[in-house]
Amino acid sequence: MTKLEELHSKMVQVHDKAQSLFEMDNVPSMLKNEYRNKVSQYDNMYDSIETMKGLTSKEDTLENLINQQIEILNVRIKWELDWTKRVIERL
Repeated sequence: MTKLEELHSKMVQVHDKAQSLFEMDNVPSMLKNEYRNKVSQYDNMYDSIETMKGLTSKEDTLENLINQQIEILNVRIKWELDWTKRVIERL
């Protein structure tokens, strides 16, 4: 399994936990809005790079795009963990 695949798997685990909190009724709407916006933003960034990967045949470009996806996943995981912590503090 590549570093990108491992990180994506970790992100899915963190996201599933955050999603289960998001679906609770007593989460403040401000936090729900933040969650929806950020998840959409991270999904769109990741998917855009995935599209670019399909359009390139240069190895160094592909490597740079993969590194960008790794960075997006790292930032997303940190944000979702922080969001989860803030939700739990308010429950």
